Amino acid sequence: MKQREYDITIGPDGLVEIHVKGYKGRKCLDAVKLFEEIVGPVQSQTETTEFYEPEQDVQYDVRQDNRS
Repeated sequence: MKQREYDITIGPDGLVEIHVKGYKGRKCLDAVKLFEEIVGPVQSQTETTEFYEPEQDVQYDVRQDNRS
């Protein structure tokens, strides 16, 4: 599983900055929504290059071969 990173900075004026890493595409917005519920609405947003990359869905196909 790919590692996700959250860098949260709270300035002396109470301004909260959240940097989300490890998500491809718009999936990062789901993570930001969680933090938004805690610290309040987003005032500004800047996308990284990961935001514009295709989202990656991981699918597993597990098969068991019972041949002896």
